[in-house]
Formats: sequence, C-alpha cells, structure tokens
Amino acid sequence: MKFKVNNSTCFSIFYVCLVIIFNGCSTGNYQKNTSIEKGTYLFSEDIRYAQGFKIDYYEEYTRVIINNPWQENREIYRAYYLVKTDSIEIPEEGIKVKVPLTSISVNTFSYFEFLSLLGELDKVTGVTDGSRIYNPEILNKISEGQIIDLGDPFNPNIEKTIALSPQAVINSAYAQLDNYSLRLTQAGLPIIYSLEWMENNPLARAEWIKMIAAFFEKGALADTLFNNIEERYLAVREIAYEPDTRKKVMTGDIFQGTWYVPGGDSFNAALFRDAGLKYIYENNNMSGSIGLDIESVLTQFGESDIWFGCEADRYSDLAAKDSKYMLLKPYKEKQIFNNHNRTTKTGGNDYFESSIAHPDLILSDIVKAAYPEKLHNYSFTYIRPLN
Repeated sequence: MKFKVNNSTCFSIFYVCLVIIFNGCSTGNYQKNTSIEKGTYLFSEDIRYAQGFKIDYYEEYTRVIINNPWQENREIYRAYYLVKTDSIEIPEEGIKVKVPLTSISVNTFSYFEFLSLLGELDKVTGVTDGSRIYNPEILNKISEGQIIDLGDPFNPNIEKTIALSPQAVINSAYAQLDNYSLRLTQAGLPIIYSLEWMENNPLARAEWIKMIAAFFEKGALADTLFNNIEERYLAVREIAYEPDTRKKVMTGDIFQGTWYVPGGDSFNAALFRDAGLKYIYENNNMSGSIGLDIESVLTQFGESDIWFGCEADRYSDLAAKDSKYMLLKPYKEKQIFNNHNRTTKTGGNDYFESSIAHPDLILSDIVKAAYPEKLHNYSFTYIRPLN
C-alpha cells in the first residue's frame, strides 16, 4: 500500500518548512529610525505579549512600527504613518497610508480571521492561492468574481495586483525583500508587512489583531477582542494547570527524510507547556525547528503518551508510510491527532487561518485530547484523532 499525501498535507508540511527556514535567517531589510518626529505624541498602544510591532498615537497621525526579528536590537523593519489626509507631513523614512482602508489585497491566510473579527473582511479584493483557502466567505466571493485570485503566494501575479489597485497589500515579511514586494512598492502600493508568525507565544500571535486594526481605525475594538481572547486562553490554561502526572508529548512528522520538531522557545512548545504536557525539548532555547532522523525520534519520543501534528488521516496510512511508526507508543495506544478537522477538498485548512486569532481553541483542543476529563463539554475545533 502506498501512502497518499493530499493537498492539505503538502501545505501543512510546506508551511512548517517555511517557518524553519525563515526562523534561521539572521539578516533583514530594515529602516533606521533616524528622523525627528514631526507630530505631537499622545500615547502608545498597550502591547502585552507581541514583540514584533508597536503603535504610537500622535495628534497628526498614528505610527505603526514593525520590528525586525532578525536583528538582536530589533531595528525598525517598516514604519507606517496612518493619516486622514494626504497633506499631513510625516518623517522621511516612513510610509504614508491613508486610513481607514477601503480595499486590501491579502497574501497571508492568517489575516482573514482578524479581518472577520474586525468586520472588515468585505474590504478584501485580492488573495493568493485561492484553492487552498478555507474561509467560506472568501471562497464564495472568489467564485462570484468579487475577489481576484492572484496566484502563487510566493510569486503572485504582479500585473493583476497592480491592476486591482488595492489601497494596501498585506504580505508576509522575510529576512530579505522579495521581488513581489519590491515591484509593488515601485508601483506605489503600500505593503503592510506581516511578522506574526515569528512570535513565540500563542497570545503574542493573536495580539497582531491590534496591528491590522490600526489601518481601519478600530483600535478600541481590537483591544476588546484581544482582551476576550486572552481571558479565554488563560482560563483554559488554569484548567490544565499542574495535572497529577504530566503526559509526555511528541509532535511533527517526516518531510523529505527529516522529522521536524519545534524548539523549546517556539509557540508550539508554549502551547504544550500551558496544556500541562511534558515536552522533551521544553528547555531548549531555539524558536525555530529541530530536524531529527526517525531513529532519534524513536529513541527520544518512542514512549510518549500522545502525538500531535501527524500528517496522516488513518493509522493504516502511517503503517504504510513507514513500519517504524508502529513502534511508537501513541500508535500502539491510538493516541495520535492531526490538524485536519476543518479542511476543504482542495487543500484549505482552517488551522492555518483562524487558529492564529483563537489560541484559546488550539489550547482547548490539546487539553481535551490529553486530559479529556478537564473539558467534558468541549468538542475539537482544529484537531481530530486518526481513524
């Protein structure tokens, strides 16, 4: 029997590898904040978890700064000055954006839920990789021609994007400036860079809703939404706190001969810790991923109690993929879970979309799987047990 890899599986593994690659980068394209501010400072947004951005309010504009995670001193990656009128003067190094935005192209799935919670999903006019999107509203508008699919997320159709003429484009930031962003910038389209995926804490990632909310002048709503997210997350963490015996967890799967597991300073490790699980690399200080061979996995994780993030739907698939899987305790005791609970036939997976805005639900999933007695009335949102 040959193991079949579906579209969702390919995307899941591909996404993990991107995080591995870019977390390992050490250089960046950034701006130095050398200009004297031209505005009258009022106050700064309360950012409690996220390290990647800050928001400062002035009488004349709102300044949104995206920090560079590839620099130890976190130089400014981009500085945006959000204005009501084009006549307002801003510092030379800044990017002027007129707000509130009325149209936007989105090149990262994780922002659909942020925009939905803010009531701004209708402002999306362009997306990439439309067939792999899960959000039903976005898919419906693509089919009706209200939203344009701009193609490959790593090589979007530049001409279509420029012709669409959105007020701004949300694009994932990388260590080096990509050609797509460079061409759009040259065409005069502001790029709102997304770096939430570099945060190493689930609540830090969710807090990026405040960043995008600033471009729609909905800071107060974002504060309320995030406070509720935080409250729910901490409540679940409290439920899971200090179980009688911490179960041992394993995660990841093989991709092109290497088994990738998260470092101890990653958001996955934080989730395991908050769920009351024991993770062998929990004291490791890496925020990226660690590559292992199958023999190391068997040695280090063979006696784990539970396995998350498996890229298969059935136990028979795992056995066909590699008979060594059958040696793992989670296989023997049928304690393996994937993240395929909310997917589409074409490869869309809500785990890579709405979960960033709902870390409380991811944590609830993990707690429910590991300690079902702690969440009697909860049903899985993103994960499910293998058949």
